[in-house]
Amino acid sequence: MNREHVLAAILILSLCANVYLVFTDHSFLNPDVQDFISTIIPGAGRSMNVSPGSLALNNSSRDNSDQEAGNQTDRGNITVDGDPDVQVTETIPSVTPGTVTPTPTPDGWTTYTSKKYAFSVDYPITWELNDGSTGSPSRLLVLTAPPETECNSVSAQCFKYIASLTIDIDRDPDTLELDVYFNSAVASLQKDYAITSTTKSSSCILSGNRAYQIEFYTRDERGNPDRSYMQYYTIIDKKGYIISYTGPFSTWENVYSINKGDAQRIIDSFEVERIYEVV
Repeated sequence: MNREHVLAAILILSLCANVYLVFTDHSFLNPDVQDFISTIIPGAGRSMNVSPGSLALNNSSRDNSDQEAGNQTDRGNITVDGDPDVQVTETIPSVTPGTVTPTPTPDGWTTYTSKKYAFSVDYPITWELNDGSTGSPSRLLVLTAPPETECNSVSAQCFKYIASLTIDIDRDPDTLELDVYFNSAVASLQKDYAITSTTKSSSCILSGNRAYQIEFYTRDERGNPDRSYMQYYTIIDKKGYIISYTGPFSTWENVYSINKGDAQRIIDSFEVERIYEVV
């Protein structure tokens, strides 16, 4: 009885050793035995290894000639079991573009578009924009330049000097003749602000239409120069448009003169979406 138990244990150990050899390296076995094992258990007859630095899985073979004939290492492909006709191509996941947020141009400018009044204008992002409560029913937009602060060491008081640009619309002008419209506006300026002979005016183009430009300054109650103005007038689609740039008057560099170049660029970018009547 004990002898039968010993023989059974030896048989079990022998079977375990054979199974272990089937699934491990068989290089020490006869080639015919290796092929027979591979037929019974595919892939068990030869060991698999990964070539360092490559994306291809290469099979080890009995000799160098079999390795050269059975494997080709291709960048971006995986060769399966030495068969060059069976390849898995490496894929790159696609990226779905998200919502692109508009950004200012490299020089720090952006575009404002009014869908309600069908016009657009470029302006520096350093300027404050107000298209809401502007204080006038005809005023569509107010752009305010960065303020200039000046402090008095004696009185310990600081003052802010502000330059701004406004766009107004005259929905029901008295005339559609631009020359008459502009001359009427200058007459009102002379009456209301007593502008002087230093006034300059010229013909120009605004939003692709004829326009007039005028520069002047006003005086305070004491007769001293108060504020400087640059205004543009034009008529587009039976509406009058007035663009005004203003700031504190000064004979030296100040907030008005410093920002005048940007104000001119804003005015030049002003564009109205035209409405054409079909006749």
